[in-house]
Amino acid sequence: MASPAPTTPLHGDARRLSWLHRPVAGAEPSLLHAVQTSAWAGFRVGIFQAQTTELTRQRGEHAALGMILKGRTRARIVSRGEDCDFCPGPDSVGLFAPQFEVDWTRWECEPGTERMMVELDLGELERHGDLDDLRPEHRTLRQDLPLCDSRLAALMRLIAAEVREGSPHGALYATSLSLALASYVFNHHGHGGPSPTRERGGLSSVQKARVLELVQRRLADDLRLDDLAAAAGISRYHFVRLFRNSLGVTPHRFVLEQRVAAARRLLEQTRLPLAEVAAASGFSSQSHLCTTMRRESGMTPGQWRRGK
Repeated sequence: MASPAPTTPLHGDARRLSWLHRPVAGAEPSLLHAVQTSAWAGFRVGIFQAQTTELTRQRGEHAALGMILKGRTRARIVSRGEDCDFCPGPDSVGLFAPQFEVDWTRWECEPGTERMMVELDLGELERHGDLDDLRPEHRTLRQDLPLCDSRLAALMRLIAAEVREGSPHGALYATSLSLALASYVFNHHGHGGPSPTRERGGLSSVQKARVLELVQRRLADDLRLDDLAAAAGISRYHFVRLFRNSLGVTPHRFVLEQRVAAARRLLEQTRLPLAEVAAASGFSSQSHLCTTMRRESGMTPGQWRRGK
């Protein structure tokens, strides 16, 4: 069995989107603070206050997805022989191939418009083995300006919400969400067309035991998908699928359920303050614990403790 790639954060060391070094992108103020971007462990993300301006040629190092989160905008785009009016709706997403070049000859935005960009570093995904399950023709993305895809837009909005909230669900959720986005893009918008359904499979008993032991041992830590996949000896992308096939839920969902169970035990068996219960069971804050328990059981931690 091949060894997985070294475990490093999905976003790598560079925190800025590659195309942000261009003066044209710098004209739009960022709506994210440094603490929000540093907490996020997924693909590089930018959310900006879009402004009416005359734009020129723009080129980015990596593949990228762009969408309007709020407000309305119109643009005239010329790229790779395409010449179109870009008037995105709520489920419109622009897919820019790596090393894309776009001439924005007009960019008009109503006040308060917010624009989001997500970069997909294909080289980093390849280094981690996350593209190994894809056929060669599906590893190349086609440029599509724009495309209407409600599922893709929903994934983008989930990323935006998590980043803006300071990533309360941790690195495991961030990386899993980013890989889900990449998987969807490659399988539905690659040059090879829609990818065929993958064969089913699961973790071996040894792999499963190693992963579950790691989860319990480090439940209070900010678990990373890299660590879980390394325990199984496979790539992150492959691990997510096999884990779901084996346990019926995603890795993040499983870990969340284990943390809720641990918090309930502490609430029943100890008088620890809620902040300490949250920290001991792996929640990012007391607020995160309260929100999660209310959503999962309809009861706050205090109500759960009083009811037992």
